[in-house]
Amino acid sequence: MSRRRRLTLLSFAVIVVVAACVAPSTYRGWCNFRKREAAALCRAALSRQRWDELESIADRWSAWDPQNGEAWQYRAQAAGFKKDWPTAAKFLWRIPDGDPRAVQAMIEVSKLAFTHLNDPLQGGKACERILQNDPQAAGAQQQLIWFYAMTLQREKLLRQIRTAINVQSEPREAYVYFFLADTSRSGVAVKLNERWLESAPDAELFQVARVLQLPDSEVESSETSAAPSVGDAPRAPTGRSKQELVDELLNRFPHNIELLAYKAEERITAGDVDGVAALLSQAPDAAKQDSRFWRIKGWLHESANELEEAAAAYRQALELHSLDWNTMNRLSVVERRRQNVSEVERLTKLVEHAKAIRKGLRQLPAVELVTPSILIELAKLARDCGDREIGPALERRLAGENAR
Repeated sequence: MSRRRRLTLLSFAVIVVVAACVAPSTYRGWCNFRKREAAALCRAALSRQRWDELESIADRWSAWDPQNGEAWQYRAQAAGFKKDWPTAAKFLWRIPDGDPRAVQAMIEVSKLAFTHLNDPLQGGKACERILQNDPQAAGAQQQLIWFYAMTLQREKLLRQIRTAINVQSEPREAYVYFFLADTSRSGVAVKLNERWLESAPDAELFQVARVLQLPDSEVESSETSAAPSVGDAPRAPTGRSKQELVDELLNRFPHNIELLAYKAEERITAGDVDGVAALLSQAPDAAKQDSRFWRIKGWLHESANELEEAAAAYRQALELHSLDWNTMNRLSVVERRRQNVSEVERLTKLVEHAKAIRKGLRQLPAVELVTPSILIELAKLARDCGDREIGPALERRLAGENAR
């Protein structure tokens, strides 16, 4: 190979190397220039309220830079100003989690979902995304706890309350929802579930919650189950009782844990041992972590005079849900039959304390308006029940409020 040819090849190689080093930097600079230009054009269109222009610019921007949250934010703003709420929510959802705008975007999605979109499931997912980015986001914690309470998602409700407590972002009413996890009934919740059913008429969740949130005169008159009912008390459709509606839903959803728990309590009241046993056999695996089903199991043992097994089942229920006064009441009956006088006295005091707290809660127009005096009593009850999480957390919360 001639000397001139070698020099030519060497020069070409140098050019290639230099180009390879310079090209990425040049490309990044060009991209940043395009981003700045697109952002400036969007801001100008926004300030002039030219929504079509804003939409067009942001559309082109997001097409070549899909990981840029600012582009999707402008697209959402353009849709929002046109009151195109589904499109606005869709674009806000596209903002990546790592983007500094992500949390605020999900807050907006949650607001839209629970209002204009009438899509609380999307609202719940938005709150979950917020908490992935910011576990201490108190607003998202409160929204999820409220939603789970309104839709009777008991397992999720209790888990979310504990999660919020662990990061010290729980709303005050979380402790009331925890205490009333098995008995809360709300007229407002009936109306909410009816509205949510309009957008998802086949949703098992809303169908079940709407019926179970209906007031039950027998339950409401029972001292062991009474709970505050917020809002005007709605009634079942004319000619249909709540029990009939429950039976109809249970035929359609035979393994729904909320329906099974409600129906089993109804059969316990009627003394129907075979009926209770049949319902317990239908329960899904998740029932093993649900205190209500251990209480049901305890009642079956108690009915068969298997007092030791009944006591063990009731105590397992209290391990899972320490403030379950219904279980305390049943356990006191068993311990009386076992002639365990000191334990009967202890449990009776706890049940009476819970009864007094429930009486105070029934006077509230809404659980969000729970008074400090009621919370103080709840903290005392939790401590006396031997609770190692809820009681200390509530005492910490009350101490913090008093220190302000």
